[in-house]
Amino acid sequence: MKLHIFNPGHDIALAGDNEKMTAPHAVRQMQIDLGFIPALWANNSDYILVDDTNNTIPNNGCKPYLNNVRYINWNDLQNIDKEELEVSPWGWDKTIRYKLNIASEGKLDSCMPDTIQLEKIREISGRNWASQNLLTNLLDCDKTCVGESVAVNDYEKFMNVLDKADNGLAYQYVLKAPWSSSGRGLRYVDLQNEGINEHLQGWIKNVIRKQGLVMIEPYYNKIRDFGMEFTAHKNGEIEYLGLSVFSTSNGAYMGNILTTEEDKEELLSRYVNTEILVEIRNAIASIMNGKLRGIYSGPFGIDMMIVNGGKIHPCVELNLRRTMGHVALDLTHKMTEKRVMRMEFNAGHYSLKIKN
Repeated sequence: MKLHIFNPGHDIALAGDNEKMTAPHAVRQMQIDLGFIPALWANNSDYILVDDTNNTIPNNGCKPYLNNVRYINWNDLQNIDKEELEVSPWGWDKTIRYKLNIASEGKLDSCMPDTIQLEKIREISGRNWASQNLLTNLLDCDKTCVGESVAVNDYEKFMNVLDKADNGLAYQYVLKAPWSSSGRGLRYVDLQNEGINEHLQGWIKNVIRKQGLVMIEPYYNKIRDFGMEFTAHKNGEIEYLGLSVFSTSNGAYMGNILTTEEDKEELLSRYVNTEILVEIRNAIASIMNGKLRGIYSGPFGIDMMIVNGGKIHPCVELNLRRTMGHVALDLTHKMTEKRVMRMEFNAGHYSLKIKN
């Protein structure tokens, strides 16, 4: 039996690396409004931890796809039976472990990762780890694979890395904090015009001070977002689950296509040779095999993109947690027709909607 928790502040918690972190208001609102979503993939009779058990039934098209789960609140954790209980949050970090431990008065301590495991989860979740361990190896899959990522831990070194050559695009570089959420940790650099202004310089130095380094990547002319979803088993083996074809706006997630693998492959085949995607997913499974044993078991995903000229960026980001792509795959199994899953924000509230 599992205890599921939707904690959308996970990525921000990784960035802050503080067990007592308070998430921004928008993130807390998302957790309240969408706390029910583990019922889309949880088994019948599993527990779903929500802020308010009276606010668990969505009125947005998701209701027919919810499983018969048991909703509990934080106060109920003191009385939960931990025998054969598996705790399964959206993502593991110091903050969610601390909150669960306090609310359960220590009862769930043995059901959660220890300090060393959490430190490794954070390390592997960082963009620098993905750059060194995944991206550099995935570039060997095919000559159409592209991607560069340089980590710098000093502002002077940062300035030495930049090349002022015009790439013909609006920006030349994307700067990324090693840990960030939904586009919050991204900055775009136009060296041909504005360059590194005082505000951007302050942001770069602040990221280096707080997180130790900043990532420098070329700016690509993106044609299509997509990703690959996996699960890591406890023995370290990696299982491929399927493709995620999604959309973003300014780095923030907007929605997923809910359809068969064949349909998604056909869509992507308009831009690239899909045989290369098989090479990439097999390479990811091989690279990650054994790397998470004793550290993390559960879902993870890798965001990718198709760029102009039929090129594939095989590792924009590694998400060592459940993703909306996993949610889309779970929902697709319940569909008989193609649909779209969208995240919407209206009148101060978030909703997950299923549309034709």
